[in-house]
Amino acid sequence: MLLSNFVGDERIFIDANIFIYNALDDPIYADSCTDFLRKVETNKIKAVITPHLMDEVLFKILIAQASQHLEKFTLPNLKKEMKKSSFSSKVYKPVREYSDYLTELTYSGLKILIVDAGVISKSIDLGSRYGLLTTDAIHLSTIMQYGINNIATNDSDFERVDSITLYKPEKSKA
Repeated sequence: MLLSNFVGDERIFIDANIFIYNALDDPIYADSCTDFLRKVETNKIKAVITPHLMDEVLFKILIAQASQHLEKFTLPNLKKEMKKSSFSSKVYKPVREYSDYLTELTYSGLKILIVDAGVISKSIDLGSRYGLLTTDAIHLSTIMQYGINNIATNDSDFERVDSITLYKPEKSKA
């Protein structure tokens, strides 16, 4: 199903790629994701995420920003440069801004769900069963724990899970 077709009667889990497309102004999916997030901002959609998802989004923003300032991007190079305050403050600027945006969303239609040891434990079985990476398995376990049936994502790995409905962003017409 398309992201624009989701109506706010039920809660929906927002996967990291939706935020990433928005944050990094993806030329293909940003418009669709931004329109969807505006509905969350205006409380027309009740959305949920986890602290794991926030970490995933903010880390990818940091990596994207750092890769623009490093001649050769590698994690060792990044860690070395992060020791320089001028570099770290530069690459953390968009991280801080997007973190503030996520916080603002919690004042409207976004709720951050608690992930406990039981969710993590169940995620291992779910990851194995559906062939998901650990972070996606934690997302799925959280979704199931809280009785959520919908996910906003562009991750085709979730298509293997028949108990949830996927809502994917549309490609830009430009």
